[in-house]
Amino acid sequence: MRAVRFLGNGVADVAEVQDPKREAGEVYIKVMSSALCGSENKGYFGDHSGRPGGYYIPGHEMSGEVLDPGAAKGLAKGDRVVVQIMDGCGKCPYCKNGTYQFCEQLKYEGGSHAQYISLPEKCVIKAPDDIDYDMLVLLGGDTVGVANRAANQLDLRPGMWVFVSGAGPIGLGVTALLKYKGCKVVVSEPSAYRRDYIVKHAGADLVLDPAVDDLKARLRELSDGIGPEIIIECSGNPRAQLQALELVRCGGTVMLCGENYEGLTIVPSNHIIHKEVTLKGAFYFTADDFVDIVKMYRDGLDVSGLVSHKVPLDGAPDIIREFSQGKTGKVIIHPQE
Repeated sequence: MRAVRFLGNGVADVAEVQDPKREAGEVYIKVMSSALCGSENKGYFGDHSGRPGGYYIPGHEMSGEVLDPGAAKGLAKGDRVVVQIMDGCGKCPYCKNGTYQFCEQLKYEGGSHAQYISLPEKCVIKAPDDIDYDMLVLLGGDTVGVANRAANQLDLRPGMWVFVSGAGPIGLGVTALLKYKGCKVVVSEPSAYRRDYIVKHAGADLVLDPAVDDLKARLRELSDGIGPEIIIECSGNPRAQLQALELVRCGGTVMLCGENYEGLTIVPSNHIIHKEVTLKGAFYFTADDFVDIVKMYRDGLDVSGLVSHKVPLDGAPDIIREFSQGKTGKVIIHPQE
């Protein structure tokens, strides 16, 4: 089969690779749509010289068609599916509750920027036949899934202002979902392209440039002079995460959605204790979350505009480079084209 390969240090290509090795209990899938995720930037710029062949196949947000369900219950050849890439042990309290993402023996399944993929049965979710593959990868991927996971933990009310930090794929999904719930959204984003895009395609009410605008003053203008009640940080930038704790009002909530592996230095007394701030995180979604998201989509949740580019497999290396530079919205790769 053909697949995207991350060779490391900002280099990607498309090449012939071996078909996926099928293990017992796995479902063999023809990948129809595979979306780029901001978390892939770490792998794009990483060093893979120690891996077999010096590369790996990225991708974990996808929709596709079942070619062989194996022994999977409830799946048949030809079914449309999305995937939940968190592969837990299946035995611990978290897994039994359907929250595989918290399993202490968690494994990440991936490799969807390719024509075919083989995944454990518990990672494969049957999808409605009347929703196209591109929409399914949005509804069953991180962009809306993480946004919904965050929203379910927050006291959101129609008409309230919510501050979103970062207008990448997660920020787009968060903003679209907040607008669906009737909130007013102000977004901080350094990329001029992404500031413009999130207004036009996700409905942000106001965008700010953190390099130019006085965020503290502007946000207080919108929030009775005391700062936002809710801040959702989507960039993963350590400075932006610290700034969220500084900007949120006393008694407010900071929700972290953006991944940060670099660490963060906070002063608990100043940032959390004295302000009585609630700090939360939203990691990943479940099969039950996908059912809820589909219901919202049928009720009017519009995320179709979040996709700025759709490319065939051979177009992936160029668009991945643009994506890594913050010059796109959500990107979908069509491996069969």
